[in-house]
Amino acid sequence: MLRRSFAALLFACALAACGGNSGSAPTTQAGGTTTQAEAGAAVFITTDCGATVLTAKTPVDAGQNAMRALDRVADIETDSGGKFVTAIEGVEQNEGKNLFWLYYVNGKSADKGAAEVKLAAGDVEWWDLHNWKKECVSVPPDAQ
Repeated sequence: MLRRSFAALLFACALAACGGNSGSAPTTQAGGTTTQAEAGAAVFITTDCGATVLTAKTPVDAGQNAMRALDRVADIETDSGGKFVTAIEGVEQNEGKNLFWLYYVNGKSADKGAAEVKLAAGDVEWWDLHNWKKECVSVPPDAQ
């Protein structure tokens, strides 16, 4: 009995030393708040280059495509067989004003369609409704 208890204790210590917790360690953000570090990806939705947040940064599973991740966190409307996003959370693009839903991965403009981009762990998929002729001057911190 003593041998079994000792073996269990050794196993528990080894597990703790190896980081037996499959999650990430907590991290401290600006302002002193502590959060669990994300092992997956995230989706963040704004308008006017981040001036208005429609959907706060929301964790999603890594490994899925950007369109599927967006669809899991927001109500979306698409066109061209699901290739282009035309509305998110009821906010529609406006072709007359050149306002379109554009997306970025880790703050950089995506070079492929959202159905073609696979999110990796740590990626942030940022959707923003703004004039497509004017690139956003800055990237919101939550979009990086």
